[in-house]
Amino acid sequence: MAETYRDPRDVMRERRMNLKQYGVVALCVLINMIDGYDILALAQAGSALSREWGLSDAELGTLLSMNLVGMAVGALGVSPVADQWGRRPAMLICLGFMSVGMSISAVSDGFFVMAAGRLVTGIGIGGMTSTAGTMALEYASQKRREFATATVASAYPVGTIIGAAVAVAVLDSYGWRGIFWFGAGLSAVLLPIAFIWLPESLDFLLTRQPKGALETTNRILKRMDVPQVTELPPRPEDSGEGSTALSEIIQPVHRNELIFKLFIAHALNMFAWYFIINWGPPLVAEAGASDELGARYSAWVSYGGIVGGMTSGYLCGTIGVKRMMWFTMVSLAVLITLFGQFVGNTSALMVIAPLMGAALFGSAVANWLTIAYAFPPHLRATGLGFATTAGRVGSIFGPIVGGALLGTREAGLGPLDITMSVGTVCLVMAIPAILSALTFNRARRIEPGR
Repeated sequence: MAETYRDPRDVMRERRMNLKQYGVVALCVLINMIDGYDILALAQAGSALSREWGLSDAELGTLLSMNLVGMAVGALGVSPVADQWGRRPAMLICLGFMSVGMSISAVSDGFFVMAAGRLVTGIGIGGMTSTAGTMALEYASQKRREFATATVASAYPVGTIIGAAVAVAVLDSYGWRGIFWFGAGLSAVLLPIAFIWLPESLDFLLTRQPKGALETTNRILKRMDVPQVTELPPRPEDSGEGSTALSEIIQPVHRNELIFKLFIAHALNMFAWYFIINWGPPLVAEAGASDELGARYSAWVSYGGIVGGMTSGYLCGTIGVKRMMWFTMVSLAVLITLFGQFVGNTSALMVIAPLMGAALFGSAVANWLTIAYAFPPHLRATGLGFATTAGRVGSIFGPIVGGALLGTREAGLGPLDITMSVGTVCLVMAIPAILSALTFNRARRIEPGR
């Protein structure tokens, strides 16, 4: 009698993780750390660059926004590649974009070349946002998958901290170009390591089933010390022969989930998220009449983000993703409101800073998992990429709307001549976080578990 088919993914997830699985997660952590470094490289180099090139604030702002544009393009363009042709090639392509983009930025001699460099870098970062975390999720055990994803997400603020340290170390000796060369070198060193070490996703191989999937699967299973298989499982019903990730994601069962829940929820989330992450440091600096105070506040937000992100991932795996989504999003709304109430008290703001970071990155982990679990494995990266792009819309308008409201402190708003205090503005800007939680709460859960 034939032996019952045992899905190798279940075998790998139900046992304790071995060193080879930890190695895949560690590589994803390193990649996301470089993401954190690259995304803020221009912010670190901005003052020196503006002085050398005589850039206006508007021109520097445009250069800073090119990263966000590139990230939207990368999330939309690269994420379907990860679902259609594999996580591994998508991640290697993204590393290549990041290295090339940082190199272009390093050698740029004017506004348009720097803009192109930041756009290319952003494409790599945007594509990596959905693929690195997905790979870690898929190679972790059932017990550790949420924590593995959180560790990858928490590597982002580590990268920003490293970026600040590198900027201090290289600006005097090598100028602003040294910041970009260092980032380009990091990606260039990691690319061959990833090419050699990074395996393809088993979820991709067993659901999408490209040519040679059985042979590739068994090579990976042998490497991961999992029993090999003699046949592939049945393909998912919504991934027929010749279909593409894009054609499948627009089917009503997935499209409605994406547009009417996850798009709206993530856009609202990023609206509040990017308002406080962008306006927090300058408001603190203004309140304390010290740029150094604003930088110290930003550093403490990053420290809190590292701890909060990893803690959120651990708790998502114990008390559940939905509970942590609610807790972190409500906490974020409360802390944004408190920030506005205590904006004149710098001591209180330094206490709020790590808590704010914990809520920001803790909510990012819980919301990322909410989106990831709303889609089957063969559409996970595409769903994450599309939802992330919707989040980019919120990330653009959050700081703009917040800045417009904060501007009413000096002049009234429109014909009604409304004047809003910082406390009132923060209260208003906290509301989208609650609306986001209410919308995320309606998201489906395809993945089994907590």
